[in-house]
Amino acid sequence: MHLNPASTGLFRGDMRAAALYRSQWSTVPVSYQTFAGAFDWKAIRRKGNLVSAGLLLQHDRAGDAALRWTQIGFSGSVAHAIGARQALSAGFGIAFAQRSFDISGLKFKNQWGGDYFDPALPTKETFGNRSGLFPSFSAGLNWLYEPADVRTRILAGIGAFHLNRPLSGFSDDTDLRLPVRIATHINVAIQMNEWLDLVAIGAWQQMAAAREIVAGAGVRRIIAGPATETATAIQFTLSTRLGDALIPAVQVERGSWTLGFSYDWNTSEFATATNNYGGLEIALVYRTLPVPPPKYFKACPIF
Repeated sequence: MHLNPASTGLFRGDMRAAALYRSQWSTVPVSYQTFAGAFDWKAIRRKGNLVSAGLLLQHDRAGDAALRWTQIGFSGSVAHAIGARQALSAGFGIAFAQRSFDISGLKFKNQWGGDYFDPALPTKETFGNRSGLFPSFSAGLNWLYEPADVRTRILAGIGAFHLNRPLSGFSDDTDLRLPVRIATHINVAIQMNEWLDLVAIGAWQQMAAAREIVAGAGVRRIIAGPATETATAIQFTLSTRLGDALIPAVQVERGSWTLGFSYDWNTSEFATATNNYGGLEIALVYRTLPVPPPKYFKACPIF
């Protein structure tokens, strides 16, 4: 949903809730912390069409001034089945975001008393608004390929965010507008046999001059089959964020729950400051899944 509002509701199950925590660059002064939560559900199913709704919460904090980004977003998508194996979906979203900072953690030259630093001295600095609230609009398209009776699945799409170019500064300066963020993504799982899947992931994002490209692959090992209430699988992937980091990740699925861990091992020139330490990310997902059919049936006689 962060990459594409059209991904709302595109999962196996009826309802999905997720929580995420990330700590980035904890060894340098400008460390980042990110918290996120999401909830989406399939609201209407009718004649090959699916209408879904979702909620996305995000909060970032970075630097000595505790620069914060807090966002609550609402999304909706409409998916239409094309035959028995494919579906197209379109999604739209609106988010309300707030940026803010706190100057109490900053030091200024006017607080230097000549022999020592005195935080009680006035900073003699003037600041305008220390927070700003603005709306942001998004839209996206997705293509889903999912044959019946196998685990093979391909999901690919494109999303665009900040379509209204909202003001994001702390003043009325019209130049401080958020650029449009474009995100493309693909997630592939190919069933090799009863117990093994090959997986591949990729994402490309562009926002003004900032660009991120992530690509990776791995395997998913089925430990207990989906016909049991304790269906279990474990997935290992290795990805790269081009020019910046290697990202090993492990994901454990059991029943309705999925727990994932990943770590960014910094490989860019910034490694001089980070000592190769990057970011730890933890994600927890819960989905309500349909009850699996019983494996065996016992016929009762009719009297």
